[in-house]
Amino acid sequence: MKITVQPAQTITLNNIIIEFVRDIFIEQKIVAKIKDLPRPIILWSGNTEYATASAWTNSTATARASAVLTLSSIPWAS
Repeated sequence: MKITVQPAQTITLNNIIIEFVRDIFIEQKIVAKIKDLPRPIILWSGNTEYATASAWTNSTATARASAVLTLSSIPWAS
């Protein structure tokens, strides 16, 4: 088994720029790719969150991305 350990990386985002949002119906998940971040983050996941976010807009996605990025553990999408 090979394990690679990297030091923490800090990125400063002056503005949150969403490059794309994907609605993954089968997984009940909505993910967004934020400019300058290495991979997408999960905005909403699970039946309840997914149902609540069903009518998301660009402004609600940006607001949710801001909230998610302040969490102590960011939910990265695979």
